[in-house]
Amino acid sequence: MRRRFLRLMAAFALCSAVAGLVAGAAAPGRSGAAPRTTALPKLKVFGWGFSGPESISSDGTHLWVANSGGNSVIELSASTRALVHMISRAADGLDLPDAISSDGTHVWVANELGDSVTELSATTGALVQVLSGSSYDFDHPGAISSDGTHVWVANGAGDSVTELDATTGALVKVDSGSKFHFDDPGAISSDGTHVWVANGGGDSVTELGATTGALVRVLSASSYDFDDPGAVDSDGTHVWVANGAGDSVTELDATTGALAQVDSGSSYDFDDPGA
Repeated sequence: MRRRFLRLMAAFALCSAVAGLVAGAAAPGRSGAAPRTTALPKLKVFGWGFSGPESISSDGTHLWVANSGGNSVIELSASTRALVHMISRAADGLDLPDAISSDGTHVWVANELGDSVTELSATTGALVQVLSGSSYDFDHPGAISSDGTHVWVANGAGDSVTELDATTGALVKVDSGSKFHFDDPGAISSDGTHVWVANGGGDSVTELGATTGALVRVLSASSYDFDDPGAVDSDGTHVWVANGAGDSVTELDATTGALAQVDSGSSYDFDDPGA
């Protein structure tokens, strides 16, 4: 959670710096001098209301961006990158939206400060429902993943994972307890068969069965080189874990959880990889 806060502050600082450069480039010089120009090579600034964008998800048709700083969600066309919608209605319950996942039918947004999950229609961007309440055990939810059947929410402060029905949003179960070894779980990914949870505080990865939510295994051996793992993704064959403090990426076999390799070194230029 601390690293996510620091990344958010860094994003704000970057936005402020860019705004200052643009303003400086447009300001006229003193004493009637010609307007100053400042070269910004390869930089394109879109006026689409991005504010601390913290998470992004594509379903192949739409591109969804969660803006933690702006309490909003921006929808873009995946093919043209054109703006489709900016969603910031009060009724949507967006409150530090820190993670987003689309399965092509539903868009799920985890609101870290609101201890809630917002569901949007992937077709229209319209609000479907806001899920909150003690039964869900949402506690600073900072990661979310939908495989179209299940929705998995990692609760960073609760050291738990909440499973939802992707069709109805109904609560299925909450996984918590020492056997799961959840420790500041800050990233989660489901490929429909396996669910992988990166534990930033425990330098480990927990695997769950996507069908039942049952514990499969906890990976934590030194050979994995997990070091503040802050992002995880699976394609059903491979699992990729980004180690923020280790400046490395660990690859796992999705079937067995066995280590495939650890990528690190100056040639990769990894620097606090967090997504």
